[in-house]
Amino acid sequence: MAKNIVDQLKIKYSSGDSVIKLIYINVVIFFTLLIVDFLIKTIGLTYYTTTDFFALASTQELIYKPWQLFTYSWLHGNLLHLVMNMVLLYFVGQLFLQQFQNKNLITFYIFGGIVGGVFFILFQSVFNYSHLLVGASASVYTLFFALVSYNPKMPVRLMFIPSSFPLQYVGYVFIAFDVYNIITDQNAGGSISHLGGAVFGYLYMKQFEKGNDFLGNFIFRIENLFKKKENKTTFKTYKNKSSDFSRNDVPRNDYDYNHQKVEKQKKIDNILDKISRSGYESLSKEEKDFLFKEGR
Repeated sequence: MAKNIVDQLKIKYSSGDSVIKLIYINVVIFFTLLIVDFLIKTIGLTYYTTTDFFALASTQELIYKPWQLFTYSWLHGNLLHLVMNMVLLYFVGQLFLQQFQNKNLITFYIFGGIVGGVFFILFQSVFNYSHLLVGASASVYTLFFALVSYNPKMPVRLMFIPSSFPLQYVGYVFIAFDVYNIITDQNAGGSISHLGGAVFGYLYMKQFEKGNDFLGNFIFRIENLFKKKENKTTFKTYKNKSSDFSRNDVPRNDYDYNHQKVEKQKKIDNILDKISRSGYESLSKEEKDFLFKEGR
């Protein structure tokens, strides 16, 4: 039973868009760190937690823990904090994907979190703020205010409100709420990071609309670097095990390659349709193996 649940979760992850993948990653990290903290306490190391290692604390600590500027946005203080951020990420992310691609969402999400962390560090340095920063809120704000920048009059409808209204009005409410929190010192550091993500999302979208996606190109170059290494390893594997397959399995030209790609996608779509109609258990062993292979 447990194995079937895990199998279905793997399928949903592999076939999901970038929003679904980010939600999965955040949830897995949350529960993994809970388990790690429990094990740390079990062996008696009560003075150490994963939060101390990965949360964003101060300029001084950032000097010898520079990864905190990236890792803090993947941590959450408690289950409610995680759920609220993931619900917002889902709805804002789906709006974003109606206009842009998965890779664009990843770019805004990652760098928005980093810029939100920079705003927090500057605020902490100036006002001697002593709290830690965790959570994906700055990244979600980045996606939201990128949409505000791109289409401020996009009509949206909220639960319990019968009529739609421009997206920018929701943005005004968010900004007012965070300014109020800063003035009254209620999670001021978190609100500062929200504003940092909002500023980044709004301004970077202006560059993005002009075709200047330099951060996305940076991620693309890193991806290509890893893909080249992976392709070299794969080529060596095929070369060493060439007797394991026939020449017909290797595309001879672009036409053959594209044809194989189309046929493979058709097979995946048919399997996913079968799951939606009859459930995962209706798949044959061959279909399950094929789906896992392609998901990897």
